[in-house]
Amino acid sequence: MNDIPSHVIARRGTPAALAALRPQPPRRYSQAELRERRHIGLPAAHYDGTWSLAREIADVVGPLAQRIAAYDRPTRFMRSTATVPMLAEAVHELVGVVVGWVAEADARRRTAHLANEPGKRKYAMTTLVDLAPRPALPDITEKDMASGAWAAAVVAMAEAVDAEFSTLLARSHPPNAPTLRGQPSRSDQLARLLARTIDRAALALQRRLNRDDYADHRPTETDRARAELAALGIDTD
Repeated sequence: MNDIPSHVIARRGTPAALAALRPQPPRRYSQAELRERRHIGLPAAHYDGTWSLAREIADVVGPLAQRIAAYDRPTRFMRSTATVPMLAEAVHELVGVVVGWVAEADARRRTAHLANEPGKRKYAMTTLVDLAPRPALPDITEKDMASGAWAAAVVAMAEAVDAEFSTLLARSHPPNAPTLRGQPSRSDQLARLLARTIDRAALALQRRLNRDDYADHRPTETDRARAELAALGIDTD
């Protein structure tokens, strides 16, 4: 005996009910929203073909370069901890991994004729990935620090692979797609890579800038003494 009310059964055949049963496309987030999700520790959303590696790097390093160039001694951010060279190295690592991903996808296509010879195919794919050219780490000078030009040099590392990587993302499955059978998606892998490279280095540099801003604007003993005298009606100028 069917205990389900007839009005519920009837509703199952409506267009709205049928639409609800269809797989829904993943929600699309802007590049800034995807970045914010990483920063607050939310699960990776879908990084589709509209996502740009070069734009991501530019959006992160550009504002930092402007802040640093406004300091009296911008070259101090070339030394100690949380430095511009450390950020450039993090971006270099990021781009290197992305180049490897693009090269691997291309190698899989180029070695399709070796599908029945897995040993040879694995060797060929590994060799092709290893031979894929990675960008050189830019040499950042004191002049670059003062002008902020180092940001463009860092972004330039991603320009050669940017379009190909966006194409690869456009062909990749979103997180939790049934086809993946529980395996991490390209979006999951990318979000983790970004978090441990450019996000971590940029956040460390940003925190240092914030600390320096606070220290530069903190009243000195002289400032406090002048303020106390002014409160007594005594002009020290």
